[in-house]
Amino acid sequence: MKKLPLMLASMLLMLSVTACGGNGGNSSAATDAPASADPAAGGSSTAQPAGKAKIKFYTFKADKPEEPIFQAVQAYNAAQDKVEVEYESLVQNSDSTDFMKKLDILVAGGEVVDVFMTGNEDELLERASRGVVEPLNSFFEQESIKPEDEYSKLLKLEDKVYGILPSSTQWLTVFNKDHLEAAGLSLPEMGWTWDDFRDYAKKLTTPEHFGTYFHTWGEYPNVIAYTEKPHPQLSADLKPIFDDPSFEYFFNLRRVMEKEDKSVEPYADVLASNYHVLQQFFAGNASMLAVPSYAVRAALNLEKFPHEFQSMYAPLPRSVDSKELGMTNISGGGLAMGAKSVNKEASYDFIRWMSKEAYKFTKEIPAFKGVDGAELINGFFGENTDLIDTASLSKTLFDPNLKMPDTFSVPYGSELKAIVENGFASYILDNRSFEEIKGEMTAEVEKVVQANQK
Repeated sequence: MKKLPLMLASMLLMLSVTACGGNGGNSSAATDAPASADPAAGGSSTAQPAGKAKIKFYTFKADKPEEPIFQAVQAYNAAQDKVEVEYESLVQNSDSTDFMKKLDILVAGGEVVDVFMTGNEDELLERASRGVVEPLNSFFEQESIKPEDEYSKLLKLEDKVYGILPSSTQWLTVFNKDHLEAAGLSLPEMGWTWDDFRDYAKKLTTPEHFGTYFHTWGEYPNVIAYTEKPHPQLSADLKPIFDDPSFEYFFNLRRVMEKEDKSVEPYADVLASNYHVLQQFFAGNASMLAVPSYAVRAALNLEKFPHEFQSMYAPLPRSVDSKELGMTNISGGGLAMGAKSVNKEASYDFIRWMSKEAYKFTKEIPAFKGVDGAELINGFFGENTDLIDTASLSKTLFDPNLKMPDTFSVPYGSELKAIVENGFASYILDNRSFEEIKGEMTAEVEKVVQANQK
């Protein structure tokens, strides 16, 4: 297993708990329990059936009745009589970074952790790299299922599954319907390219608004690397992939769209303004946006993003030379099990149930494949069609052509991402050549990889 680049303090060394013999619960009984149980019926009853396994679930979601994750846990408790989940919220602001710090402190003091929730993939895999998260492969084998058939994405490290996504975030393109119609453009179809994206941005640009917006995150210097490559910065043998033509293409695309087409807000202004990633789109200052699918639900948050236009949706563009259609990026936080959980079978049962049922409470797109997409979208947003075009959304999110490359992850991925962010900033702000920037990024990535070798 690879070492982390920075040696954390002892409080962060182990996400483990004291082990003892015996497992409670049954891996299939509670998972198959009905999902229609009344959430209010579960929870903190003191009368427990004999032999009921008790597990603790640690989360950064608030311990409040109106919190959807809290409601889902209550529903699980009410739906079966073999496992009792104790809801442990460590923060009330949904900050997963603060949550993980507090969780690690508790664990260093001997706290028992059965199941925990992370806000992103890196938070989970960083801990898995230390050997303190339980792989789930053997539990899937017990169920006689292939997890890849069940989920659109799994959180894996070296072929071991360490986490299941209770919800998935999928990249797509969102459009301002009013701007689209004013420009005389129709929604693009699956298979459009980034050259087409540039053309759309030019046609959508007016004196009042830009055609599109690019945020400061590390995905935006080369979205293609995140949608069409196994890893956005590394080859399978952990070598930098900045020689891949997509990097020079996308860096140059960003430059010409800003400097020549004037179809995108200058990167310097974006940095200075410290926008929310969705701010300029919902303010009507950008007509389209390549973005994760949490932009969908944000359309309903009129207090934070006041607007009156309807959002329409299309797949992400593909690279010009790609023969594959429907390539996208799927991400999300994970549900994971502590390596020394007292009740592993019960913990797995709870994780599986949450991955298949929690979306009914959170109203987020599940990573679990066994859902009817059109029915789900209409159920979530059928009353909000003035703001969300459900037909294009369902078509985009559940297109049968959607796929991801066979991906792999490393626990130091956030460091690699930052290298690309910094490299692109220097490229666009200092007007440097791609070759010069490529050399610097390559050297920096090689240092990080070497520091994390055995």
